[in-house]
Amino acid sequence: MTFLEFKNLVSKELDLRLDAYKLNRVERRIFSLMRRHQVEDLNDCYRRLQEDPSFKESFLKHFTINTSEFFRNPTSFKFLETVVLPGIFTRNNKVKIWSAACSNGSEPYSVAILINEMGIPPDRYEILATDIDHFVLEAAKKGIYNFQALLRVENKIEKKYFARVGEDQFKLDDRIKKQVQFEHQDLLKEKFSAGWNLIICRNFFIYLTKQGKDSLTKRFSRALAPGGILFLGNTEFIFEPSIFGLEKLNGSFYEKSS
Repeated sequence: MTFLEFKNLVSKELDLRLDAYKLNRVERRIFSLMRRHQVEDLNDCYRRLQEDPSFKESFLKHFTINTSEFFRNPTSFKFLETVVLPGIFTRNNKVKIWSAACSNGSEPYSVAILINEMGIPPDRYEILATDIDHFVLEAAKKGIYNFQALLRVENKIEKKYFARVGEDQFKLDDRIKKQVQFEHQDLLKEKFSAGWNLIICRNFFIYLTKQGKDSLTKRFSRALAPGGILFLGNTEFIFEPSIFGLEKLNGSFYEKSS
């Protein structure tokens, strides 16, 4: 079985849009998983995906990328805090925020903390966080993190919103957890709702082909409300954003034309 044949079969078996991801990244992750589980070849790998639920679970966990931390890239979050969020709340009575491919929940929770620090009452906003990985979503709902996830959290914020529950674990305050709603979603296949004032999708584009990135950018733009903001990762850029009805605001922030 060739790798391309394997990829196509797995896409159907797991209902994943693997063709939208960069082929070399898909190949590296699959072969590293095979080495870890001592799987001989692609035929054996596909057979185990069909017959072994635990291996299938391991495959999905390994393939989806779930690395994040609170306030990742502090300069970007400072711009979010001082420019983007105040502007959005000034222009809108009710603000809709969507964290797409939210991973362990640290980014949507970071946003909820910033809004709480601004003194905005909870009835003025909603935060939806979605991811394709059921397992990471369940972990995000619990709101328990190790010290590495909190490395960029200021001391005063850590003391206010996190409680130590173990030698290397911290539990997020329930007030913040209640402000984020988690749902399962495959960004590459499912429809998006509209009217979002802020869409956060950080460090997901880097895994996609150009066609996959362009398609997702177009769909995000359609989902944004006029004047809405798309917030990407620090190494992710949209070339010719005007094609998608967007204009560069700052760094990895893009604003939808009114």
